[in-house]
Amino acid sequence: MIRLFVSDLDGTLLNEDHVVSKENIKAVEMLRHHGVSFMPASGRDYLALQQAIEPIDVRPKCIALNGAQFYDNQGNCLVVNPLERDAIVEIQAILDTFGLSPDYYATEGRYAFYEGDDFIGYVRERILRLFHGEKQENLDEIIKNFTKDYHVESNLTNILDLEILKLEIICTDAQNKIDVQKALEVVQGITVTSSHELNLEVNALAATKGHAIQQVCDVYGYKPEEVLVVGDGLNDISMLEKFENSYAMGQASQTVKNAANYVALSNEEDGIAKLIYKVLEDNEKEANQ
Repeated sequence: MIRLFVSDLDGTLLNEDHVVSKENIKAVEMLRHHGVSFMPASGRDYLALQQAIEPIDVRPKCIALNGAQFYDNQGNCLVVNPLERDAIVEIQAILDTFGLSPDYYATEGRYAFYEGDDFIGYVRERILRLFHGEKQENLDEIIKNFTKDYHVESNLTNILDLEILKLEIICTDAQNKIDVQKALEVVQGITVTSSHELNLEVNALAATKGHAIQQVCDVYGYKPEEVLVVGDGLNDISMLEKFENSYAMGQASQTVKNAANYVALSNEEDGIAKLIYKVLEDNEKEANQ
């Protein structure tokens, strides 16, 4: 019987307009009424995660920044898995050779290095690289949300004393992404994943969705067979490989599908809602046996 339903956000719970559909809202709220806990597991920071699920009348436990943080349903951060200072310095040195500047996600917010006079233009250019082909109204909303809790610094030294949880690198093209990921292989104690076509996300080795969900199970007493996980991105593979009840979204890449045991419908077909209805039906059958 499933007691914990874990869902990625972008490309999974959210549709291509980056919102939760009415059908998915209805289904997630049904989980609570049937005694099943719903838990988002996202590469987003806590603020952006909460903004995404705001339409749902549920305040769940959640995993943020790919497993770097775990929050209870009161908004208390119970687990933090930060990057080591030496690893951060080494990563930045490698990125300097590519002319790339990442976003640094710290407990105090998001940080970027920029010395020009058009920061919004700088952010817009980065967003356009990530979300090329996106509707203009969606881009405007993404940029507005992206700049919330955003701090601008001139160099790495200014933030090294902070607790840095994730780096996001927006690459220039597909080959650049391959080259950067290859170059980062020399850095010890990190894991590199991706949630978009041109981004790379760097976390501490312990900060994966799979590891974080296991920590949640240890704290709250969930058995592995009572957990269902679903996602669509490379940063979901750690949880898809770890749990038996694992689903890749229908539009996910073959690499992600290979990591999962099952495939759900796509995020444009309300795949999460359909999966929830199946879980509730199966739970009821098991309870009546």
